[in-house]
Amino acid sequence: MENKETLSNPQASYLTKLKGVIFWSLIRHKYLVPVFSVAQAAFAIAIICGMALFLPQLDDTSVVYLSSGALTLGMIAVGCVLAPQIVSEAKQNGIFEYQRTLPVSRSIILLADIIIWGIASVPGVIMGCIASVLRFDINLNITGQSCLIILLTQFTLICIGFCIAYWLPPSAMALATQVIMIGGLLFSPITYPAERLPEWSMYIYNVLPFVPISNLIRSALFLAKSISLSDLIVVVFWAVVAFILSLCALSKKE
Repeated sequence: MENKETLSNPQASYLTKLKGVIFWSLIRHKYLVPVFSVAQAAFAIAIICGMALFLPQLDDTSVVYLSSGALTLGMIAVGCVLAPQIVSEAKQNGIFEYQRTLPVSRSIILLADIIIWGIASVPGVIMGCIASVLRFDINLNITGQSCLIILLTQFTLICIGFCIAYWLPPSAMALATQVIMIGGLLFSPITYPAERLPEWSMYIYNVLPFVPISNLIRSALFLAKSISLSDLIVVVFWAVVAFILSLCALSKKE
């Protein structure tokens, strides 16, 4: 009752309304968020421990790519695969339309969902880091900068997932998310160096957000190299565009 009054009160502050919508979303996803968190954590561990079995010898480069790639793929799984599926389901059962009738700004609705799915991806990031340290005895650079990079990548991937779910019909959404996941797992230089792919392919990967995201994580958390400004610009660009398109989808009139 108190949460309902908070949302309907026009005098309530932006942060108060955001808190109310987050609380409402947590209740709505009280079973899904824990399950997805555990699944993502297991996925990160499987990437680190499982893919290492395919490599007869693990050098320092392979270790860094597997560790950073596991974190990246885990966040892609939550932001660009699981979250869009739940949003698409919400569109079909009427929850999406109900959200648009709430007496709050559309940005509050969008930010609340981004925060919820960001929370859902945190256990996978933590377990991926722990698995990397235990499996490879690797040193992590946990600083304010690396944490900000993680938050930026989460925000970008979740916004992309929402954008896909809001603008595409369910069948096209399912196809798009599977292409992203399979492409990221098998055909993108996320868990292995880019030198193993044809040179022309990097022109494509460098303008899409996924490889730049993995580069940022590798640079910030594993100190593989200095942070690339071009990678940062690409990721921020995709974050802004995806957020604006998602906001437009929430705001458009039928």
